[in-house]
Amino acid sequence: MKKLFFITLTISGLVFSCKSKEKQETNTKDAQLQTIEVATVQSQNLTEQINSSGVLSSKSELKLAFKTGGMIKRMYVSEGQAVSAGQLLAELDMSEIDAQVNQAKIGLQKAKRDFDRIKKLYDDQAATQTNLQDATSGLELATEAATAAEFNRKLSKIFAPTSGKILRKISEQGELIVPFSPAIILGTGTNAYTLNVGLADKEIVKLKIGDKASVQLDAYPNENFTAKVSQIAQTINPSTGTFEVELQMLPTAKKLISGFVAKVNIQPSLSNNSLVLPITSIVEADAEKAFVYVFDSATSKVFKKPVKIGKIYDETVELISGLSRGEQIVTRGSGFVTDGEKVKLFHP
Repeated sequence: MKKLFFITLTISGLVFSCKSKEKQETNTKDAQLQTIEVATVQSQNLTEQINSSGVLSSKSELKLAFKTGGMIKRMYVSEGQAVSAGQLLAELDMSEIDAQVNQAKIGLQKAKRDFDRIKKLYDDQAATQTNLQDATSGLELATEAATAAEFNRKLSKIFAPTSGKILRKISEQGELIVPFSPAIILGTGTNAYTLNVGLADKEIVKLKIGDKASVQLDAYPNENFTAKVSQIAQTINPSTGTFEVELQMLPTAKKLISGFVAKVNIQPSLSNNSLVLPITSIVEADAEKAFVYVFDSATSKVFKKPVKIGKIYDETVELISGLSRGEQIVTRGSGFVTDGEKVKLFHP
């Protein structure tokens, strides 16, 4: 009986010893596994900041110009001068313009004489209906030419359309100027300021009226100002090849002056919903091609998968293709594992 009891204890001891050794080996193997952290592929609304630059201008600025070209005879104002509505600001040398007006008047007088003569001949049946019609047309053309010449002479002088202050003289006395080229910039005294920036087509489609923008002015290097999109051009500017966007500066206690150079960062409110990856999950990247390690919870193994990525946003990367929402990818430890390797999860 004692021998049987001893054999039973011996067998039990051997079984216990084997189990302990197996558990110890398992623990040793687990201790040798690479520890990783994972994250789940998920979707996120992505918005990309639009950067541009522009020059500050007063909302009420009026660019005053001559309708005709010529030499500036005299500038009657200086920059910073206050002016009243109707005040004469500048005028062209009127020699050529007056000559054109006189030519038009002489042509009108001749047309009237021709008309009167043809009308009498027509009444005496010495001229045809066609002759009278030609004389009538000639009189009408001469009248229009005289009216246009008088109009051009009137617009060869610049008068202040409203009271305000001369912000800038673009041209000076004695210079030649072409028609419709701004000669004077008049401010009406309002405190509203705007910024005009030129954007590409792929940028303008992301914007809408009211989108906020951060503005930095060279005049105040440590200050941030706020503006909002007030107008969006519907056609391209052929001279610049861009679409113009106007931003309205929000009220500020700082002194603003037209001409300040500004850097603009616009935050579009329109965003696209895309899958994203933590930037730490990328192990290899070449342009839009990259690799990540996907964690299989059933086998506790990781597998290397190619993915296509897009733009980088702070700590995330836009995922174009290669993974589905909900898949687990390695973030911490991704640079130390190999394809098909068994790993263990980090538990804080």
